[in-house]
Amino acid sequence: MKAAHEPRVYTIVLNWNNYKDTKKCLESLQQATYSNLKIIVVDNGSADGSGKRLLQDFAQHSFVFNERNLGFSRGCNRGIRAALEDKDCAYALLLNNDAVVPSNFLEKAIDRAEADTSIGLVGGKVVHSPESNVISYAGGRIDRLRGTVVIRGFNEKDRGQYNEAGEVGFVTCAFMLIKREVLERVGLLPEEYFFGIEEWDYSLHVQKAGYKLYYVPEFAAYHKGDGSHWNYDPRFNYISYRSKLIFQEKYLPKGLFPVWKIILSLYAKYRAKRVWRRLARKYDTQKERKASFDDMHFAFTKAIKDHRKDELCEETLFRFDEALKERKRTATK
Repeated sequence: MKAAHEPRVYTIVLNWNNYKDTKKCLESLQQATYSNLKIIVVDNGSADGSGKRLLQDFAQHSFVFNERNLGFSRGCNRGIRAALEDKDCAYALLLNNDAVVPSNFLEKAIDRAEADTSIGLVGGKVVHSPESNVISYAGGRIDRLRGTVVIRGFNEKDRGQYNEAGEVGFVTCAFMLIKREVLERVGLLPEEYFFGIEEWDYSLHVQKAGYKLYYVPEFAAYHKGDGSHWNYDPRFNYISYRSKLIFQEKYLPKGLFPVWKIILSLYAKYRAKRVWRRLARKYDTQKERKASFDDMHFAFTKAIKDHRKDELCEETLFRFDEALKERKRTATK
């Protein structure tokens, strides 16, 4: 009887070569007290057989198998489209596969969204783990001039200092509740990005359509991060800066982007390595992996050079890999 009064929510979980984390994510979702929750697993062209293993273990859920790695937005959009085929689907919930949720995570978010028709997206408090109690997201805003986000509470211990609900400037796609009305009126996730920055774009797009972005602290998840990437991987660095260039050209006032790109090039040349070293010392959770700041710098400068050159996709990354290998071969001669 309870489910009949609760709007139907479809959780979209994107898997890519990560059976262990996705399994934990799905197991946590199965403990949810929200009774009208459906799960769609999208396997994004995994090469390790993890998608088929998950299907065997969680056959009660819906699965979408992509023929190759489509990136985050395109991959998730396949799942969202499948959810929207159900006329009773009222919300889509994006949840990263390296996240887990407490059993009562969803009710307050739905209550808040249902009570205010102007709310389009809902984000929640995201903490690294119950043991660390360190915040990775508690709301935030987009700094459009700098081309970055300011995340409230980032790397702070959660002492309840962000336990008040309210409007925010962007919602992370790692944990994003989207109304069906928004998906139908505004559209699905932007697909010009391969991985990263799509959450900035979508947040701005939804805001421009007149909807509020809302933070609900009881809407909680534990997200360890780095489940599908390492922040100091040159490949991730390359795709991130290419995505940022797309975003800035799209949203900066006309005529300002060329100036911004020049400033970014100067930053890459004179400051980036020092900043990366400082951030790695402060925030890197995988210190056993040695970051190559020379490789990261190559990725950064190549991203600037390659802007507009081609579409961001898996093949783009393969071409970057070859360019990086060639640079290393040349450097050792």
